Amino acid sequence: FLPVPSLIHAESDSAEENAPTDVLGLGLRTKFTSGDLPFFALPSLGGSEDLRGFIAGRWRDRASWEITLEYRIWLLPRGFPIPFTDRIRVERFGAALFSEAGAVANNGSRLFGSPVRWSYGVGLRASLERAAPFRVDVGFSEDGVNVSAGFGLGF
Repeated sequence: FLPVPSLIHAESDSAEENAPTDVLGLGLRTKFTSGDLPFFALPSLGGSEDLRGFIAGRWRDRASWEITLEYRIWLLPRGFPIPFTDRIRVERFGAALFSEAGAVANNGSRLFGSPVRWSYGVGLRASLERAAPFRVDVGFSEDGVNVSAGFGLGF
């Protein structure tokens, strides 16, 4: 991840614990298999972590690669308490823009000659007490629109 200057909030004090930092992230993931595996255990693309514009497991075979470029920015960088409770607060609220590409093939030697699938989209990020980042992403692809949600960051 590469920290980038924020477009929305003031730069943080270097002494601040858990300072808000906007980032540009680049993720690369490859998977290869050998031996007999059930269909559901094969590498797949699509869903909440990769090629988010496709339904979960849309593309599946014995080898896969995927690359993601994601720009994460904090819209509300320093949080607020949730009304009617003293213990829970939203620490951060932000957004992400992403673009992804990937492919699957029946073996590693054919992987980079396989058709490349693309998806792009936007997402919202909320972090409760710094320990539970929650995300909702809307991805677009040749198949249409896919909405996914989950805890943690995609990469």
